[in-house]
Amino acid sequence: MRKKKIDGFICFLFLLISLVLFFFLRLTYEMQKEKQQYTALFSLGNLSYDQDFLKNASKIKGIQEIWPVVEIPVTIKTDDYTKTTVFNGIDLNAFTENFSQDNLGNAPLLLLGSTSLENMKDPNGHVISKKQQNTYLKIGKELAITYTLDSISSNKSSTENSSPISSSSSMAMDNSGNNISSASWFPCKVAAILPGENDQIYIPLSQARALCSEAGTPLTVTKVLLKIKGKDNLESARQLFE
Repeated sequence: MRKKKIDGFICFLFLLISLVLFFFLRLTYEMQKEKQQYTALFSLGNLSYDQDFLKNASKIKGIQEIWPVVEIPVTIKTDDYTKTTVFNGIDLNAFTENFSQDNLGNAPLLLLGSTSLENMKDPNGHVISKKQQNTYLKIGKELAITYTLDSISSNKSSTENSSPISSSSSMAMDNSGNNISSASWFPCKVAAILPGENDQIYIPLSQARALCSEAGTPLTVTKVLLKIKGKDNLESARQLFE
């Protein structure tokens, strides 16, 4: 009888220790999340990137850095796959890895998100497979990607900021399955794959400015990249932009 009581007490003690350990680890995990820095891209929507915005954004709890982003509508192409997307022009100092922004040349320097090649389609409208995406991403800096500016008509000569020697013309399909007739494709250079950036593609702000000039459109900040300390602070900031 006494042995059963002892066994029961040991089981109770073991359970109690397990619960205490569980809550301790959970608390430690939550504390670590609040110490961690998070990076998130937000659309400004109807907001304007001006001094008033910066003043208000600086009051976001946990805010550490604010980087303006401009969007350049493009269609990208690798092999026979194409996709309508945007280049996000940003100062590359926003990223922890040091990327040289000197003597960039004409070819946009791409920082590809880990899912930035999703929804690419071949000429028959077939969506690229996950396996093929991973194959391309593993190629990394050697991946051959070309682009065409969506805002430039197919019969406009795009030679101001891109090398005509490296360009090519071909037929392609956009994401809706429509023909992109005789588009002029210009080369890009892949600088890095950014695992945490999802489907985004970043280029240096200076090159985004040149592409805007080529397209005859103003350089307008439409997004911001925020670096925020703490998971809860990130979620609070996200609600401000919804």
